[in-house]
Parts: sequence; structure tokens; C-alpha cells
Amino acid sequence: MPVQLKSVPPEIILDKLDLGQPSLEAAKSAAEIENRPGALEALIAHHRALHPLPDEPELVSTNTMETAKHIVNHVFQWGPYEAADYGDNIQWDWDPRGDIEWVAAIFRFYWAIPLMQAFQATRDEKYARTFVELTVDWISKHPLESRPQVHPVYTSWQDFPWLDIQTGIRATNICQVFRVFVHAASFTPEFFGVLLASLYDHQVKTELIPMNQVHNKAVFEQRGFINIAYTFSEFKECHRWFELALERTRENLLAQTTIDGVQREWSFGYHLGVLRDAVEIRGRMESVGVEVPDDYVDCIRKMYEFILNIATPELDFPMFGDCSRGIDISGDRTTYSLYQPLVEASDMFDDPRFRARADLDRDNLPAQKSYAFSEAGMYVMRDNWGPEQIYFALHCSPKAISSHDQPDNGTFELYAYGRWLMNDTGFYTYGHDPDGRAWHRRSAVHQTLTLDGEDTVDSPKELLWHSSPQLDALVVENQSYERLAHRRSVWFVDKRFFVVLDEALGVVEGNLDLHFQLAVGDTALDLENRQARTLFDDTNILIRSADGSQVEMAEEEGWFAWTYGERKRRTAFRFRHQSGAPAAFLTLMIPYRGTEPPEALTTLPESFVSGDDEVVFEIEAFGELWEIGRNLAGPKAWCSSV
Repeated sequence: MPVQLKSVPPEIILDKLDLGQPSLEAAKSAAEIENRPGALEALIAHHRALHPLPDEPELVSTNTMETAKHIVNHVFQWGPYEAADYGDNIQWDWDPRGDIEWVAAIFRFYWAIPLMQAFQATRDEKYARTFVELTVDWISKHPLESRPQVHPVYTSWQDFPWLDIQTGIRATNICQVFRVFVHAASFTPEFFGVLLASLYDHQVKTELIPMNQVHNKAVFEQRGFINIAYTFSEFKECHRWFELALERTRENLLAQTTIDGVQREWSFGYHLGVLRDAVEIRGRMESVGVEVPDDYVDCIRKMYEFILNIATPELDFPMFGDCSRGIDISGDRTTYSLYQPLVEASDMFDDPRFRARADLDRDNLPAQKSYAFSEAGMYVMRDNWGPEQIYFALHCSPKAISSHDQPDNGTFELYAYGRWLMNDTGFYTYGHDPDGRAWHRRSAVHQTLTLDGEDTVDSPKELLWHSSPQLDALVVENQSYERLAHRRSVWFVDKRFFVVLDEALGVVEGNLDLHFQLAVGDTALDLENRQARTLFDDTNILIRSADGSQVEMAEEEGWFAWTYGERKRRTAFRFRHQSGAPAAFLTLMIPYRGTEPPEALTTLPESFVSGDDEVVFEIEAFGELWEIGRNLAGPKAWCSSV
């Protein structure tokens, strides 16, 4: 039977408070003579003293001010969409742009932040008054006893307004803006009573009906739970709440993070979000004297270590799964998305490597540059640390704990000499274009192997990892289909170019396609000679199939989605084997400076058999001849100039 909850009336909220704490004497005295407004007024004065406003108003952007002015008129906007006028009588679950993320953002009170920023900058009461009016309206329309509410559009979502992630993020946002709005004249004792009662409802809901799943949402939920207890320490149950939340967060954090520090959704915005919340929760606990276990702190450190080692040249994440990435890079490293987390890690753990990565302090960067996160199935190869580096990240992971991953094991991204050359396709959207989202999730639009264009499943294993000054090598295998495994071997030869051997293992008829996608821009496809290259004026990539291979080349539809709701056309192509499995593709991927591609040549030896442990063949590139090999029985890998 579902748990039945009922909202606390604001009239009895003082009963939930411990007014015997130091500095709450005035509130206690007023409460003792049943002067409820006086007690709440004293509590407001207490919080104003705790959270003083700066003497000088903080400047905010023109866009933020415009957003706040629109919200005053009940005009809301989210993501890449046009604004929507909600009118005088707000329907909070309205879906004006056909995207569930819009609705979620409204329920999470993201609109309160620009109002706060505008009030902070101007001290204009209209922004605080709007926050009060909107918050009272939301609270009045969503008492606990109204749950579970079925969303009128997204009917599969039960209790959408009080969903774990909505509840947690809304609580955190309210706590953030409270520290500013408490100074407004509009922040009356009557409103404070209503707000405190609703925040107590948030605590009751989260305590009695938590998410109870290993997921990023469970940590976001507990962050909100803790922030209410931390911000409003006058609640009687704060200490118990702290201990309960830490226990739940620790259990969930450790369960959703690999031993090598990677959050198990394999989508790195969620890695960063969970880490951010875990760090904040640790800080809150330490400030109130609740001991944080060593394994919790160690997990945080490993999550930062992953960022240190996987981050792209412009300090961002590989764009695997539901992960976006900026495309306009200013050159100011302090603006890069992972700059601040790296600095925070350096200060937190007194470890100069993190700040060295943030500031590109080469003297303090690790000598090791390529890394394998074996449990997570994440790999990075690079030749150096700077913006001119060659950077290759590959993803071949176990099944994720949510749907934020994509069926693309074996896929990769490649950057070289200051430019992205082979990007991930991106996720594009969560809601407004279901067909577009489905297209971007397909295996066939990622840099991996498919059978008849069908999506693969995630069933990976690592067979070899080798890293030395002259060679990085990786062999992973994914049981992509019931009767077909995809084995991918990658050699980063002389830390200059890549050789990729893809083996389709099994006895299966059908179209075996090896897919590649290039960065947005002009390209040249030579279908007859089975090669492709970009046509930038500074740095390019040549992709060439082995001579004598039984493959044909054809162009495919290509899109690149770098941020939510936006995408561009780009060149994509595939190599198709002329027979079914077992089969093999041997491909050269050669990044180069300038516009003239290097000569490159390779063939698979006649003695080669797909699935053999040992592979040896020759490559000609940059005027040199190389012997390339690997033996999985060792396991070992090698390359040598002939």
C-alpha cells in the first residue's frame, strides 16, 4: 500500500523547531507567549544576520536581467526554446514546448535563480515579490496529500511534482535563493511560515519515500535533504536527518561508482553532478560535526582522478552518452568546464597535479599521459598534455545504471593539434524530438561495428592494455549480438597515428558495417580507394582502409549535436565487408598538420585469421615502414620501425 502523506499546516510549524538554540532567544520568547508572527519575524532577523548581503550589489548579465523581468510577468523559458507565457493562473505541469525537461526545470525552481540574481543586483522588490507569489502558488497547488499526481502528458510518470530529483533539486535551489530573498521586505513572517512548512514536507517525503535506486537522482535527492537541514538548523530533527542522509548517500555513491572512480551512467555530466553533490554533502557533514567515512572521501578523490586523466585538451569530457560539450573555446582556461573542479580537487587534497592540469603547468603534470579505467571501460591515449596534443578516448563499458548511455561500445573521439577531427554524434535532446533522439542513440551513427544496422548490446571485456613512450595499445571485445562479437584493437603508433583492427567474430550472414563520422566541415570522400579526409586549413585526418580488403565504402547520414537541442550536418561513412562474419577490417587513422595528406599503406597478411590471438602486419606511414603486432596470449603489443 502506498505511503500516505499529509502536509504540515503552517500554523503548527513552530512545533517542528528547536528554538532553544543559541541566538534564537527572541524567537523562543515570542513563541512562548504564542506570538507566532513575532517568532517568525525573529527567525527572519536571525537568518538575515547569518547571511548578510554584500555592501555592493553584484552585477549580473543583461540576459539574466531580461529573464528575471519575463518571470515577473509569468513568462518562462528553458533550453533552446522560445519563452512561454503561463498567464495569471499558472498551470505548473504545462508542457508548452513538448519537452519533459522543460516541465522538470519548472518544478525544480530553476526560475528562482535569475529572480534572486536580479534582486541581488538591483534590490528591486518586484523580484522578491514574484518569488514569494510563485512559491506560495506552487505550494498551494502541490500539498503532499495530492500525491501521487499523474502528469497529463507524461502519463508514465507517477507523482512528477514530488519525484525524487524534482524534490531534491527544488530544495537545493530554494535554500540557495533563500539566503538573498530573506532580506526582502516581501519576505514576511506569514510567507516564512508557509515556506518552512513546505520545506518540512520536502524532508518528510524524502525520508519516507526516497528513490531507493542506485542512480544520480538518489544523490541529488539527498543533497536537497541535507541542504534544508543545513540551512534551517532550527528544525528539531536536523542531526538525525544529517546522519540518515550521509548513510544513504554513502551507500548510493559507492554503488554507482567504479573502483577506478567513474560514475556508472557513463555520461559525464552526471559524473560531475554526482561528484559536486557528494563534495557539498561532505562539506556540510564536516561543518556540523558528522564524521564522513574514509571510503566516501576516497571515492571522491578517485572521481577527481578520473577527471584529471580523461579530460579533453580544452578541459571537458569525451562526449559519450548524454553528454554535451561547448564548441566555442575562448583560450581562457579558467572558462573551461573542468577548470574549477580541478582547482577544487587540488585544494581539497593538497595535490598539485590537479591544479597543474587546470593551468597546464607542465612541470607538475604526471609523466604518464595515457590511462585505462578498466572496470568502467574508459580509455584515453595522448602524446602530451597541451592543446597541441593528439587525444583519443574510447568507450567500451558494461551496461549502465540508467538510459543515459548509448549502445555504442567501441566508439571513440579523436582530437589533434588544436582541433576536433572525429566527434561523437551527441545525444541532441531528451524530449522535444523523439525521432531525433532515437536517431542519435543508434549504434550505426557511432564509430563502431554493426550487423544489418541493428543496435548492439553492452557486454564488454578488456583483453589488452599497453602503454609505453613509443606505443599505446588496447584490445577490447564486445558481445554485440547473440552470435557476433566485435573485437577492436587500437595501436597508437609512435604516438603519431592510429591503426585499428576490427574483427567480427562468429558465423553470421548479413551486412557488416564499420562506421565513421568526421567533424563538421568540408571533407573529401574517395569511395573507390576507400579513404576519407577532412579539408581544414590547419589540421586534418586521413582515414584509409587496408589495400586488398574485401570492403566497399559508402557515405551515410551524419549529424553532430554538441549541446542540447542543437545539431549540424556532418560527413559520415561506412566500410561494408563483402561477406558475413567471421571478417576483419584494418583501418589507418592518421592526423596530420597542414593540407597535404601523408602517404599511407597497409594490407592484412594472407595468413591472418579473425579471432587469432596473434596478429602481425606492416604499415607504411610518414615515409617509414612499421611492424605492428599483438598477442593476446601474452598479452602484449608492439611496434617497431623496419
